[in-house]
Amino acid sequence: MKNNKFVFPKQILDQINECSNGGFILFTLNDEGLPEVHSDFDNPIHAMALQYYVNNWSKAVEMLNTEATTSSLELQEMPPPDEESEIEEPEDNDEDCI
Repeated sequence: MKNNKFVFPKQILDQINECSNGGFILFTLNDEGLPEVHSDFDNPIHAMALQYYVNNWSKAVEMLNTEATTSSLELQEMPPPDEESEIEEPEDNDEDCI
């Protein structure tokens, strides 16, 4: 049996490069679900610029994910408003006091 693993077509990468005005970085997942990176740059300055941008983008996405997770956890900890009203307070009976 022949193993036909997908290979990202060079023609598409060439077309992306033609439209990129200096370079590109493309992240994909292969057939096994592992990340792959396809990139091409016209010069080291463009490579550094995209590296800087990817780094800042990654930090921003991480911050958004952290905020979303924190909000989700905070909502799980707070009881719904209906549950709060069902909690009965003990009656204050002076008869029980000695």
